[in-house]
Amino acid sequence: MTDATNFIDWEELQGKEARGVNKNVDLGEVQQIGRNYVVTKKGITGKEIFYIPKYLAERYDGHTLWFNVTEGQKTEFSRQAPPTYDEYVRYRTATVPTDIESRIRIAEA
Repeated sequence: MTDATNFIDWEELQGKEARGVNKNVDLGEVQQIGRNYVVTKKGITGKEIFYIPKYLAERYDGHTLWFNVTEGQKTEFSRQAPPTYDEYVRYRTATVPTDIESRIRIAEA
Protein backbone atom coordinates (compact mmCIF):
# COMPACT_ATOMS: atom_id res chain seq x y z
CA MET A 1 0.00 0.00 0.00
CA THR A 2 1.22 3.49 -0.70
CA ASP A 3 1.67 6.14 1.95
CA ALA A 4 -1.78 7.72 1.70
CA THR A 5 -2.12 11.41 2.34
CA ASN A 6 -5.81 11.66 1.51
CA PHE A 7 -8.34 11.86 4.30
CA ILE A 8 -12.11 12.12 4.65
CA ASP A 9 -14.16 13.63 7.46
CA TRP A 10 -16.10 11.11 9.53
CA GLU A 11 -19.43 12.81 8.84
CA GLU A 12 -19.12 11.91 5.16
CA LEU A 13 -19.22 8.20 5.98
CA GLN A 14 -22.86 7.91 7.06
CA GLY A 15 -24.58 5.18 5.08
CA LYS A 16 -21.33 3.44 4.16
CA GLU A 17 -20.64 -0.24 4.75
CA ALA A 18 -18.57 -1.18 7.82
CA ARG A 19 -16.41 -4.30 8.00
CA GLY A 20 -13.92 -5.84 10.40
CA VAL A 21 -10.52 -7.34 9.71
CA ASN A 22 -11.89 -9.09 6.64
CA LYS A 23 -15.01 -9.04 4.48
CA ASN A 24 -16.61 -11.81 6.60
CA VAL A 25 -16.81 -9.55 9.68
CA ASP A 26 -20.01 -7.64 8.89
CA LEU A 27 -20.54 -4.60 11.11
CA GLY A 28 -23.49 -3.27 9.14
CA GLU A 29 -23.90 0.28 7.89
CA VAL A 30 -22.62 3.51 9.44
CA GLN A 31 -25.58 5.30 11.04
CA GLN A 32 -24.04 7.96 13.25
CA ILE A 33 -20.69 9.41 14.20
CA GLY A 34 -19.99 10.13 17.87
CA ARG A 35 -17.04 11.93 19.38
CA ASN A 36 -15.09 8.73 20.06
CA TYR A 37 -17.09 6.04 18.31
CA VAL A 38 -18.98 5.09 15.15
CA VAL A 39 -22.53 3.70 15.41
CA THR A 40 -23.38 0.97 12.91
CA LYS A 41 -26.51 -1.13 12.46
CA LYS A 42 -26.71 -4.60 10.97
CA GLY A 43 -29.82 -6.45 9.83
CA ILE A 44 -33.27 -5.69 8.49
CA THR A 45 -35.38 -6.84 11.42
CA GLY A 46 -34.05 -7.06 14.95
CA LYS A 47 -31.15 -4.80 14.05
CA GLU A 48 -27.91 -5.24 15.94
CA ILE A 49 -26.30 -1.94 16.95
CA PHE A 50 -22.54 -1.55 17.33
CA TYR A 51 -20.63 1.31 18.97
CA ILE A 52 -17.13 0.90 17.57
CA PRO A 53 -14.23 3.04 18.80
CA LYS A 54 -12.77 5.34 16.17
CA TYR A 55 -9.42 4.16 17.51
CA LEU A 56 -10.02 0.81 15.77
CA ALA A 57 -10.67 2.33 12.35
CA GLU A 58 -7.99 1.41 9.84
CA ARG A 59 -9.08 2.96 6.56
CA TYR A 60 -11.85 3.88 4.17
CA ASP A 61 -11.47 2.53 0.63
CA GLY A 62 -14.14 4.62 -1.07
CA HIS A 63 -16.87 2.06 -0.38
CA THR A 64 -16.17 0.38 2.95
CA LEU A 65 -14.98 1.59 6.34
CA TRP A 66 -12.56 -1.02 7.72
CA PHE A 67 -12.01 -1.61 11.45
CA ASN A 68 -9.46 -3.73 13.28
CA VAL A 69 -12.25 -5.91 14.75
CA THR A 70 -12.51 -9.70 14.54
CA GLU A 71 -15.72 -11.74 14.46
CA GLY A 72 -15.14 -12.70 18.10
CA GLN A 73 -14.53 -9.11 19.20
CA LYS A 74 -17.59 -7.56 17.58
CA THR A 75 -19.85 -8.70 20.43
CA GLU A 76 -17.88 -6.33 22.72
CA PHE A 77 -19.29 -3.43 20.72
CA SER A 78 -22.89 -4.61 20.44
CA ARG A 79 -25.04 -2.49 22.78
CA GLN A 80 -28.13 -0.32 22.95
CA ALA A 81 -26.62 2.80 24.53
CA PRO A 82 -23.49 4.84 23.85
CA PRO A 83 -20.34 3.90 25.74
CA THR A 84 -18.50 6.18 28.09
CA TYR A 85 -15.20 7.63 27.00
CA ASP A 86 -13.44 5.56 29.66
CA GLU A 87 -14.85 2.35 28.19
CA TYR A 88 -13.16 2.94 24.87
CA VAL A 89 -10.03 4.88 25.81
CA ARG A 90 -8.34 1.52 26.40
CA TYR A 91 -8.37 0.96 22.62
CA ARG A 92 -6.15 3.97 22.01
CA THR A 93 -2.55 2.92 21.42
CA ALA A 94 0.65 4.69 20.44
CA THR A 95 0.04 3.72 16.81
CA VAL A 96 -3.38 5.41 16.60
CA PRO A 97 -3.18 8.60 14.52
CA THR A 98 -3.57 11.73 16.63
CA ASP A 99 -6.33 13.06 14.37
CA ILE A 100 -8.41 9.85 14.25
CA GLU A 101 -11.37 11.53 15.97
CA SER A 102 -11.79 14.06 13.15
CA ARG A 103 -10.84 12.19 9.97
CA ILE A 104 -9.96 8.78 8.54
CA ARG A 105 -7.35 7.80 5.97
CA ILE A 106 -8.52 6.95 2.46
CA ALA A 107 -6.64 3.94 1.14
CA GLU A 108 -6.83 1.60 -1.80
CA ALA A 109 -9.08 -1.46 -1.43
